[in-house]
Amino acid sequence: MKQLRKRLTYANVMSSIAVFLVLGGGAAIAAGLAKNSVGPKQLKKNAVTSAKIKNNAVTAAKIQNGAITGAKVNLGSLGTVPNATHAGTADNAGNANTANNANAVGGVGAAELSYSADAGTQTVYDRGGLKITVNCVGDEVSVTATTNKDNSSIYTSVVDTDAQNNNSNEDEETETFDPGENFNLLAANDGNPGLATFAYDAKDGTTVNGTFSVDESADPNCQVHGVAFNA
Repeated sequence: MKQLRKRLTYANVMSSIAVFLVLGGGAAIAAGLAKNSVGPKQLKKNAVTSAKIKNNAVTAAKIQNGAITGAKVNLGSLGTVPNATHAGTADNAGNANTANNANAVGGVGAAELSYSADAGTQTVYDRGGLKITVNCVGDEVSVTATTNKDNSSIYTSVVDTDAQNNNSNEDEETETFDPGENFNLLAANDGNPGLATFAYDAKDGTTVNGTFSVDESADPNCQVHGVAFNA
């Protein structure tokens, strides 16, 4: 005992305690970290990689508003936006030759009638069973209507702007307008037709009304411009 007491110095006791703590602490670490003992300061920079994140572990609530931009989205995976498929039919509105560039509002469709050339034939309207064709030869314009519906009717009124017959009206009407028949929307006017209005009715209830102007002294030689409404 005397020999043991001689060896129990302060330095020996403290070194023994230190060895115990080291060994005991290692055992504690080996056994696992205490709950809530690891915080942001304990994480090494870039320590958390995608491989360490569990699938489906990140929810929408964990994503900051505005954090995901368009550059990070695979647009091809989104498909078609709801109702945007209807916009595909707008491609049909670009055919100016048949005046199908109209939009329908309240069941009524509006279409432009437009012809500008030195010569040639062009369909400027084709809708509701009524087709309107303009032909130019030299500086003479003809505007002809045809239909693909039986027992239709059509009416036109033309204001002649000829200097010798200014502002006189020429009217023409058919009681029956059938497929294969041609109707002169200028009402056989042999002067200088300036403004024409017409009305077309089909037996199924379809109607087309329009107004157009004619200029045979323009450049190009023949000009026809107006609008038609069908319902």
